[in-house]
Amino acid sequence: MGKIVVITAGKGGCGKTLLTAALGSTLADLGKKVCLLDACLGMRSLDLALDMQDRVVFDLYDLSEEICGVEQALLSVRDRLSMVAAPQQDLPGGFGEKQFARVIERLKSRFDYLLVDTPGALSAITLLAVRHADEAVLVTLPCTAGERNTERAASILREQTDIPLHLLMNCCPKPRSGESEIFDPEAISAYLDLPLLGAVPLHEAAFAACLPWTQAGAWPEKVQSAVREAALRLDGKSIPLKAWKERRFPWRF
Repeated sequence: MGKIVVITAGKGGCGKTLLTAALGSTLADLGKKVCLLDACLGMRSLDLALDMQDRVVFDLYDLSEEICGVEQALLSVRDRLSMVAAPQQDLPGGFGEKQFARVIERLKSRFDYLLVDTPGALSAITLLAVRHADEAVLVTLPCTAGERNTERAASILREQTDIPLHLLMNCCPKPRSGESEIFDPEAISAYLDLPLLGAVPLHEAAFAACLPWTQAGAWPEKVQSAVREAALRLDGKSIPLKAWKERRFPWRF
């Protein structure tokens, strides 16, 4: 059976969907068979992060209602990486636990990893998804709002489930000499009592261009390296975290 990992956030706009695509692609590069499930119902965007928007025919709702088969719903992104799109319209009111569980059961036996991209701010579908998950990743930004909302989201998830929770920091700027360290990823991880899965550096040009992760070669090496390390840790590898703050006097030990 594959490992089910829910990827969510305490607020929108954290880059959660793009990081879902990045982690899934990287796990596939590591030899894992991966499926990405877009559970942002009515607000589909994972297909854009994978440059698959012109290939979507069937979606999660069609699969849950057995309107299509698994092979019809699965879109092959590339070798070892597949995805199931979310519906772009609002779902009928009857969609719930039974339908979502049916989708999970039909997918998890086929893959090593099932990464579920859920809406930010802990919607009902997120809380439903974590009940079927083995782990959850909370994506956040280095800002006061991100820290506060992640703290609240982690508290709610801990009330709902006892699965391991991880913190993934996105868009982290390198601190300069004399600047405040209040948003240091390791400091935020310690404050939130969430193990740090990784810290992805800020790269404004790539985000501004809205590059899909399938064009990973266009992303800087430092971003690809950070995502790879996060994927390895998610896969259970012991990868030491690099010091985020540069030494003031690098020649001293």
